Amino acid sequence: MQWRIKKESYHWTWKAKSIFFLVFFLSIYLIIVRAYSFLSPQNPVQTKVLVVEGWLNDYALEESLSLFHEDSYDIMLITGGPLNTGYVLMNYKSTAEVALATLLEYGANPETTIAVNRDLVWRNRTYTSALELREYLKREMPDVNSFNLVSLGAHSKRSYLLFKRAMPEYEIGIISLKERLYNTEKWWNTSKGLRTIITEGMGYFYVLFFFFPAK
Repeated sequence: MQWRIKKESYHWTWKAKSIFFLVFFLSIYLIIVRAYSFLSPQNPVQTKVLVVEGWLNDYALEESLSLFHEDSYDIMLITGGPLNTGYVLMNYKSTAEVALATLLEYGANPETTIAVNRDLVWRNRTYTSALELREYLKREMPDVNSFNLVSLGAHSKRSYLLFKRAMPEYEIGIISLKERLYNTEKWWNTSKGLRTIITEGMGYFYVLFFFFPAK
């Protein structure tokens, strides 16, 4: 006598399939819609020090100066490194110095606006700028233990994470200025927005999961 082995198989019902695809596409939609806001957080802390990334464009620097005055900061520090091109044509050798000169033209006080230059590096520029800022604060402002970092748009979350990795002993807030070169609510409608969000999103997750350099 041969015994028949009963085999059970499971199949998705049409209701289960419908729910799965609904959840899947809804998740994709939410990721797309919220991508910009996720990458450009607003989380400032109570502090008297404002740190501005020197690569920001002119309108972002002007907005940074307005923030400096409106929130009554005591000092503005500008991070940045050597220019990749054009430095032989100018008196400025770094993005921090260019940003400083721009801010002074906008009316910044030269006694409270300081450029913190880093050495030339081709990789990990933001992280290296944070390390240089850390050394500057420890040397020149040992009483400072917090600051707000100003960045632009979708680059903000990655900058914030890199500064936190480089300076864990400091309380760091983040202020993300709104990007003007594309519609941030419908970033997928322009090549600039699409490239920026995809690149910055990949960059953030790389730093989050794979970037753990020795300090």
